[in-house]
Amino acid sequence: MDSQAVRQLYDTLQRYAGWLDRERSSVQVRADVVALGAALESSTDPGPPLQSLETNLSRLPGSDLRKMLRTVAGKLRHAVEHQP
Repeated sequence: MDSQAVRQLYDTLQRYAGWLDRERSSVQVRADVVALGAALESSTDPGPPLQSLETNLSRLPGSDLRKMLRTVAGKLRHAVEHQP
């Protein structure tokens, strides 16, 4: 995948994270998304922020939004792992 596809996936992830409530686990997910964006922007390893994001996503209450976030995070992980 190219960097444009990664950027689109990140933008979608960021938009979905903005829909979360203000509870602690939601705040952690939004912070992980910001850290992931910083890693992608600076071309550093996005692995640690992605791992933290996936861990904190599992702490969210089960909902359609959680499923949407996990799906996009999985696609983003796949995209960055298979980037040239």
